[in-house]
Amino acid sequence: MPDYTTYTFEELVLDDQFRRWVLKNAPTDQAFWTEWLQRNPDKVDLVLAARQFVSQMQQAQEELSDEEFTSEVARIRINRQKAQDLDELQSVPLPVRHTGWGWVRIAAAITLVVGLGTMAFFYWRTPTTPIAVYQHTIEQQAGTLQEVHNTSNASQLVRLPDGSKVTLYKGSKISFPRKFTAQQREVFLVGEAFFDVVRRPKQPFMVYTNQLTTQVLGTSFTVRAYPNDKEAKVIVKTGKVSVFKTRLDGKLGEMTGSEPALILTPNQQATYQTSGLQLERSLVALPEPLSTPAGQPQSLSFEHTPVVTVFKKLEAAYGIEINYDADLLADCELTAEFGAESLFEKLDLICRATESRYEVVDAQIVVYSKGCR
Repeated sequence: MPDYTTYTFEELVLDDQFRRWVLKNAPTDQAFWTEWLQRNPDKVDLVLAARQFVSQMQQAQEELSDEEFTSEVARIRINRQKAQDLDELQSVPLPVRHTGWGWVRIAAAITLVVGLGTMAFFYWRTPTTPIAVYQHTIEQQAGTLQEVHNTSNASQLVRLPDGSKVTLYKGSKISFPRKFTAQQREVFLVGEAFFDVVRRPKQPFMVYTNQLTTQVLGTSFTVRAYPNDKEAKVIVKTGKVSVFKTRLDGKLGEMTGSEPALILTPNQQATYQTSGLQLERSLVALPEPLSTPAGQPQSLSFEHTPVVTVFKKLEAAYGIEINYDADLLADCELTAEFGAESLFEKLDLICRATESRYEVVDAQIVVYSKGCR
């Protein structure tokens, strides 16, 4: 396999394997390039520009000879050099930045070949890294979306067309259609927001950020995805959500072929590390009882109660799975009264009384014990 990290724009568009991926998109090629882009995020601009160029060239293949194709590749190199020279002249703005597709159409009117070359050049200069997914989508759907930008120091309540409520935190912005489609509900977020979503099983609710995509049917959860943060999070309060990485190629709502979505339940969170491109599931720092309002303690009283029963009640109270060896703990009993203690403080007390220990593994609690016999 070639070392594509060293490839130039020209070498990519002329590479047979790269062109096969663009034009045929076989599952093996798709899996390879998806994984490759995740390992080489700094090459996203280059790959997407080359992909767009190859695609446009294919559409014009009946009107473009091999000689013309090679000539256009050389022309792209010249155009890119000209762009770099123009950038050095700060007083002279680039036509692409201020006239958009108008400049492309003018060039395309001269000849088909020049038009395609200029289009590839335009895509080269358009920000296509994951950080630009939100802005690119807003621009693509201009006029059909309404945007709310919270510039105050307090949180702001936003009501969506379906009746769902969003608490938008300071410095954050959200965009959504004036009316959702019958198939699904889509919103776009930069920053942090708490969502309380109306349940509609036949109309999934999607939250897109530059880093993560969250899909739910009806639940409450927090999404935190600020542009300059080293990590993004989805934190579930009630219900169940599905979380996966937002695709680098901008295909919203679609998962990559190599990684499944993470399913989150209450008191679980998904964390995306932007440096290592890793998506991991874990428990929240302070799990809250499901049926008790935040900030209010839940009273649990036990007197000579089998520890297995105690664990089952904690599982039901917090919605968190606790794994243990029921046979080993069969003779263990607990007498205690819990109130304002956190879940982990409760577990510390239980394990101390039964000479056990616990650890959190993949958003579950695992208890290790030698038993009480």
